[in-house]
Amino acid sequence: MTDTPLRQSEPTSAAKVDTNADLRALRAVGTGLAVVAVVLLGLNMRLVFGSASAVLAEIRRAYGLGSGSAALLTTGPVVCLGLFGPLAVRAITRWTVPVVLTGCLILVTAGTALRSAPLWPLLLLGTLLAGIGIAVANVLGPVLVRLLFPHRVGIMTGLLTALVSASAGIASGATVPLDTGVIHSWRLTLLAWAAPAVLAGIAIGIVAARHHRFHRSVGAASHAAPQWRPIVLRSSITWAITGFMGLQSLLAYAMIAWLPTVYRDRGLSAEQAGLVLTALSISSIITALTVPIIASRMHRQSVLAVTVVSLSVVGLLGVITVGTSGAVVFAVLLGLGQGGQLSLALTLVNLRAASASITTSLSTVAQSIGYLIAAIGPIATGILHSVSRSWTTPLLVLLVLMFPLAICGWIAGRPTSKV
Repeated sequence: MTDTPLRQSEPTSAAKVDTNADLRALRAVGTGLAVVAVVLLGLNMRLVFGSASAVLAEIRRAYGLGSGSAALLTTGPVVCLGLFGPLAVRAITRWTVPVVLTGCLILVTAGTALRSAPLWPLLLLGTLLAGIGIAVANVLGPVLVRLLFPHRVGIMTGLLTALVSASAGIASGATVPLDTGVIHSWRLTLLAWAAPAVLAGIAIGIVAARHHRFHRSVGAASHAAPQWRPIVLRSSITWAITGFMGLQSLLAYAMIAWLPTVYRDRGLSAEQAGLVLTALSISSIITALTVPIIASRMHRQSVLAVTVVSLSVVGLLGVITVGTSGAVVFAVLLGLGQGGQLSLALTLVNLRAASASITTSLSTVAQSIGYLIAAIGPIATGILHSVSRSWTTPLLVLLVLMFPLAICGWIAGRPTSKV
């Protein structure tokens, strides 16, 4: 496995021409609309996960589910992220990135709405359908940022990542109050989370139409077929980014699935436990916004990677050793770590890719394999808890995994030639 570059990091004249064309396309789409589309896209990337975890106890009682079956609601979509992410490359050989993302959000809307059906198989099916839509959108999110904002990749990646990081916590924190105070039905509450997906689909649909009209008016192809580069698979940087993406996502989804349950088992109410996850997610916005900007201005990101991992280490130590009194403090530290890790992983995809087409290939590898690794988190955490009858064992295992996560981040942050 080598670090053979496809191109050097200095921009070529052709790249500058492409950037100028992208800037004209952005003006045609409308900067305000483009920002709104990115915001709504990021917001809808994890609502399905957080809303289900907040009422997981109620779902288990309603259908008589064990821990393994219940974990499918949070693990199933993560598996979808790994299995169906590669469809993004094939889809954008036929349609533009905004068109594909519009289709993804239609699927997310349909799947989210289907969760309200009073049957366990339909609840699971709807969750998986939403997961498939999110899988493809995950891969194309960084590509959309590079397509619409080639001159603001760091800032817009930070914004996208902040919303992705926060969305699960927003859903987790709002679901129980929405259920108990307004709707009085956890099924209809899950249905209500389809509304943001509808808004996002409309916004990105308008972007897709304007983007297509711009390319047609200038006589250019409405999209360029992505070029799959096998050399991407031979680069150690690719696998370092993939490992970093996978391990940080494993921790993130284990926390989304089980952190509220950890604190409910320690005596907090459902609403209080949901707010702990909300604190984690909201705090992640800080590092999700700032880390990409810092990373894009650094020659080497290795120290930054280790720094954001260390925040998760301290947070996990706190969850293991301190009771409910420190729940919010250590959730905030976990959130700062996770927001920084996810945003750095996505930023490295753009920083290490020499072109937009390679961005798609690198994003596909990193996210597809990374999320298959991540799917182990909720399942293994649940199994270890069932076997050990304690949360200490699974949390210690997560803590040990922070060491290889730091190594992957250190390698991925090295200032080597681009993939």
